[in-house]
Amino acid sequence: FVMFNYDIFPESRKILADVVWTPPTQAALSDLRWFRFLIGRVGDYDGIPIVVSRTGYTGELGYEVWCHPDDGLAVWDAIWEAGAGHGLKPLGLSALDMLRIESALIFAGYEFDDQIDPFEAGIGFAVALDGEDDFVGKDALVERKAHPQRALVGLELAGHEVAAHGECVHVGRSQVGVITSGTRSPVL
Repeated sequence: FVMFNYDIFPESRKILADVVWTPPTQAALSDLRWFRFLIGRVGDYDGIPIVVSRTGYTGELGYEVWCHPDDGLAVWDAIWEAGAGHGLKPLGLSALDMLRIESALIFAGYEFDDQIDPFEAGIGFAVALDGEDDFVGKDALVERKAHPQRALVGLELAGHEVAAHGECVHVGRSQVGVITSGTRSPVL
């Protein structure tokens, strides 16, 4: 997949508008809201099938473009060509991870897993506890929301060393936490 971030690529919507064709039954790229996606094609009706989502890991107006692995290079080339006049530059995974951490976005296997509930992970907004719908585990989640065992917080370390995933956090001799994700941040 290819990911675009508006903060890094302020022209991301314009670049993709030159690439993405959508049928009238799908949302237009310009109308795509956060956590929504569209199904379209590269160029026109006969182009490569793609899924474009507004679920990027950067905290800004970002897009992810998904396609079959066999089409990856052709999709990349189409977006790269469309972005040539807009200052498009590739972004590596280390930079993406830095943006994710700076935006306080969680990552599976790091900030949450099957042992951490949504409220401890900071994504309680995604659980509909206030609705009338009932579901298995709802009572347990209501209790966990009222009495969380952990809290996800940000730490700022003195010096230039980066805390790594899994390292313990101590106050005096007592362990009070575990590092989930760490990065050097030029912004924070």
